[in-house]
Amino acid sequence: MDQTHLGQWVSDEEFRLSRELGNIALFFELNLDEDEIRRVQEVYGQVAGRLGPHQRARTMIQQYPALTLVSLLGHAGLSYEQGRFWDGFWSELGLPREQEFENALRAALGRLLRRFGMREFPELQGDYVRVMTMHAGIPVHCLGDLVDVIEHHLAVGREPTGAAVFEWLTEPGMAYRLNSLDVPVRNFLQLGGEAAVDIIDRILDFIEFTAEHTDVWNDLTVDSSTTGLPTLLLEGLIDRLRERPFGQGPAAVGAAARGHVPLLGFSEADRQITVGLPYPASEPEQPWKVSFDGDTRERYAERGWGVVDGAAHPLTPVPVIRPVREVVLRHAGSAAEHRIPLVDKSDPLLLFDLEGMLLHRRSALPRDEVFAVHPHDAVIVDAASGEPVASSENLGSPAGWRGWQARTVDLSGRDAIRLQRNGGDLCPTREVRAVGAPRLELAYPLEGVSTTSGLSVYPTRPIITLPPCPRPGSQIWRTRVRYSGRTDWLAQEEWESGTEHAGLDPFDGLPSGLLGLFDILVTGPLGSDLRCTVFLAEGMSVEHSETFRIPVPGGLSPSLSLIDCEFPLSSDHEGVSFEPTSREARVQVCSGDVVQTLVITPPHIEFRVDELGTPAQWRTSAQSITMAELEANSVVAARIPGHVRVDFALLDAEGTVVQIERPEVPSDNVFHVRSRTFVDTVRRIRVGELVARVDDPAGGSQNVVMARIRPTQLCGGVGIAERELVFEALAAGELGAFVWAVTAPWHQVWQLRIEDGRAWLPDELCVAGPLLVQVFVDDPWLGILPPRRPGVTAYRVEQPGWLDDENPSREKLSRFLGGQGVLPGSCDAVAEVWAALAALPPGRSDTRTELLRGGLVRVLARDPRGALEVLGGATIPAPEMVPLLIRTGLTEQRYASTRAYDHMHANPWVGCLVEIADLPYRARTEVAGEWDQMLGYLRIHGGEWLISLLRGKAGDPRIGVFDRNVERAHDWPPSQIDEMLEVLRTVPEALLDEATRMSAIMAAFRVRQEWMAEPALAVLTAGVSTVLRRINHAAPVLYDMIRARNEALDDVDVAAHPWMLLSLQSLTMAALARLSARGRFDIELMTRDLREAWSRLADLCPELVVTDLLIADALATYETHGDLIGEDR
Repeated sequence: MDQTHLGQWVSDEEFRLSRELGNIALFFELNLDEDEIRRVQEVYGQVAGRLGPHQRARTMIQQYPALTLVSLLGHAGLSYEQGRFWDGFWSELGLPREQEFENALRAALGRLLRRFGMREFPELQGDYVRVMTMHAGIPVHCLGDLVDVIEHHLAVGREPTGAAVFEWLTEPGMAYRLNSLDVPVRNFLQLGGEAAVDIIDRILDFIEFTAEHTDVWNDLTVDSSTTGLPTLLLEGLIDRLRERPFGQGPAAVGAAARGHVPLLGFSEADRQITVGLPYPASEPEQPWKVSFDGDTRERYAERGWGVVDGAAHPLTPVPVIRPVREVVLRHAGSAAEHRIPLVDKSDPLLLFDLEGMLLHRRSALPRDEVFAVHPHDAVIVDAASGEPVASSENLGSPAGWRGWQARTVDLSGRDAIRLQRNGGDLCPTREVRAVGAPRLELAYPLEGVSTTSGLSVYPTRPIITLPPCPRPGSQIWRTRVRYSGRTDWLAQEEWESGTEHAGLDPFDGLPSGLLGLFDILVTGPLGSDLRCTVFLAEGMSVEHSETFRIPVPGGLSPSLSLIDCEFPLSSDHEGVSFEPTSREARVQVCSGDVVQTLVITPPHIEFRVDELGTPAQWRTSAQSITMAELEANSVVAARIPGHVRVDFALLDAEGTVVQIERPEVPSDNVFHVRSRTFVDTVRRIRVGELVARVDDPAGGSQNVVMARIRPTQLCGGVGIAERELVFEALAAGELGAFVWAVTAPWHQVWQLRIEDGRAWLPDELCVAGPLLVQVFVDDPWLGILPPRRPGVTAYRVEQPGWLDDENPSREKLSRFLGGQGVLPGSCDAVAEVWAALAALPPGRSDTRTELLRGGLVRVLARDPRGALEVLGGATIPAPEMVPLLIRTGLTEQRYASTRAYDHMHANPWVGCLVEIADLPYRARTEVAGEWDQMLGYLRIHGGEWLISLLRGKAGDPRIGVFDRNVERAHDWPPSQIDEMLEVLRTVPEALLDEATRMSAIMAAFRVRQEWMAEPALAVLTAGVSTVLRRINHAAPVLYDMIRARNEALDDVDVAAHPWMLLSLQSLTMAALARLSARGRFDIELMTRDLREAWSRLADLCPELVVTDLLIADALATYETHGDLIGEDR
């Protein structure tokens, strides 16, 4: 190119690029392809080469700022190698490296970015190369590792969104997960904000598209405009997927990925946080095991009413009834497993949208109202001004989350927020969606109509509101819609937004009568993508004859629902009649070839009487409650549709109103009062009814019985006659019976319906050994959640036999428990053995119980490691696990194993013991990825102090022990101790974090009087003194930890307060057990009496014993193997 043409081209290109750079925030949004960048670099080098060395830098930067910036940032995206930026840059320009020019470019970078209004990344001030790589986005040569990470993320069944990928990669304590990515990608993911999330979402969309369209490489319409991906990135992604299509990488997509993923949510009406269980892909008759920080319950995923095979089922909500760090889900039948982080101590703020869906920490927040859940001692502040963000509505504490509050917060005028606790350090910033982001506007859904998966149904199309363009000119937006679950778009259009908000129909061009679940995607500038899903039945209307249905004998009052559909929509029913025994009905709605099944559920009244902090169980039949239940801190609530006036009345036995209360109405037509409001009146009248009195706008009035107040017992006795249970002195009402088989304590409880004072026994319970029977108030529509164990009102019904089982090991175990056989040592029903042990009374018992215990322990002793892992996933309450483990003697056994690595531990304490046991073997084998994963697990769940202990560094061993300060609290009122415990437990932390250890100490302090009354105290006091010298000889570092606890008692009168020895005794016994497991003593020191006394201590103080066992195990590992995880590793 001659000099005249060169000068003209440079001038034109500088003008064009200057305008385009002024419209973007990040360089890669300019969307130049490789040839364009190379061309700019080539010409830039030619022009610079013709200038003298002393004027070159100033002239090029001042006259050609856009070309300068494109040359720099383009190189960062095309061919930057770590540590060699400038060598490659000068080579691309065809110029020798020139230090003066190089320094000038460094100094000018921030000024050039400011000139064009592009992001400067002040957090990277001075690190100019990282700033340039941030603008380059994801360099093409770094793309392969990112695709591998995304593929693995999907393969294990995690949520398929960019925010979920980010959250997993950046989880606190798991920094190693980013190690597989190149440095520019790590920087972009960590600092790119919503733009980075949008890029990952768009990559996910394209990967999903190529999985179904294997010939996509020949599709000329696949370009930057249709995918939203920069050309360079798209071309690299196509090359990567053509070479190795999705699903053919190291992580094959399994069943978990193909099924639905569990989701966290918040129910405003019930004031509770829930985790939604997916319906299993196979063997749905088996329960999920749901673990909340190691406390495991079994829950069945409910099949959606009217759902046909292959269709999606609604998630089954399970309440999270206390703050937990993580929820672990396992389903044995489908091999699905999920680990869901929840409360993070570095940012204990949970945010939910108005639909109740959790907003990921890396997601931009909606510029709208959100539900915020955080500790009481924290406040949400504006990230820029630091001023507190006011609440629109205070919703109180979520059920079971003591020390937390839920509230509604309006973010429409905020750009970012942060949480601040106790006026101290600020938590990480949570960004709010930019003002220039599109917004979805939905009409009201059809009342009483849902999909079979529980989604709301909308009768009209939504509107997308585009924001005004922030710069002169217009902004291009692209809308696309498709049937959810498919990859082909039904409609896609480009729209321009000007200086005003603009509303548009994303379905523009499609005929009326839309029917089905649709994905809507709006893309524009990075960081502003809108993704949403909506179910439409366009032109459908439903009219219900009753404002709401009320309880009547046998069910709910009759109702009629009339259905009208505008052409081309049609329904197979014009109306549906509901008798008392029917609550819902299915109708088929058609539009052309599309057929959908919808569920019609006329509005009806529901009510509940639940203790605060327990899961909300809405019912349609009156509960039966006692005075004790009324005195508990419970809530009496009714959910009543429509514009109604409501009060709650207490009626005596004659039906006379003796008390009226005006309920609160916090939201969603849920009316409630505290049960204690009625206590004084009930003490006087003894029996009565709680009634909701409802006035509707038409002038009608209804009285609905919510609860009947009764004497303590629902039943006077239970017997058995042939194949029936016979109940004596039975209370009135809808009653059922929970039944447990004594010879099979692992089996799920049976729920039987009581009719005319009798309940028919299923075949498997006939001649199945003794039964435990507990009567409860049933509900015709809802499954009543059974208690974990029989209560004090349960009756024992004697009968011979055992429970038959298709599993031979379980049947032999049942025979053994029924006294009909000998338990073979080869029994492999380990989970059932633990359940049987947990059902036995603790401590020394009669001869038969001791024989049973001995036989069960022998089975567990065959494989201590396997037994420990099974215990960690058992449904035995977490506080009962450690005393149970001690009584079996398994705390004195080795847990090391060479079996395949499994990082998904249901119980974090058991998980830490297992990971520590595997450290010596894994340190020798160093399997790729496993070592970092193990240390990450120990760091997250054990805490940094656990890592220090494993390296032989005890730090300050006097934190979290009984000392003079604890003794001073001896005269405090119990309420003060409870308040301190609540503060320590508000935000759950790692097992050996300071707050957790202090909580364990205060919980032990609270039961000091019970410990004083225990014979075990004297046994441990005598026994500990005899073993300390041997511990000192076997493990000096561990002994120093014990000695520090002893020195903390120097100014304490332990003769007057012998309970002050409790923390010293706890650690000594833990050290004795874990050193015995490693063969550090030449004689047996753990006697039966010591073991039994220690287990009794664990009964009273499980938290203390758990932490001390972990401390002892870590130091015993160091004493035996040295520092396995030193910095040189």
